[in-house]
Amino acid sequence: MKYETLGFIDDGVTYHIYADENTVTVTAKKGELEIKCIGVTFKETIAEAKRLINNQLHSKI
Repeated sequence: MKYETLGFIDDGVTYHIYADENTVTVTAKKGELEIKCIGVTFKETIAEAKRLINNQLHSKI
């Protein structure tokens, strides 16, 4: 079964959200860095992806 994706750009980071009946998957990408988070709710999974990508981006500075 094919699922549509929801996407948005925030602070130069591109986020793609995929969901099925049980899980939400968020991929966050900026340049070569890509993070993938899997969770149960949209809010928690997006927040975790943002936290992880921001931590990775700031650790490279």
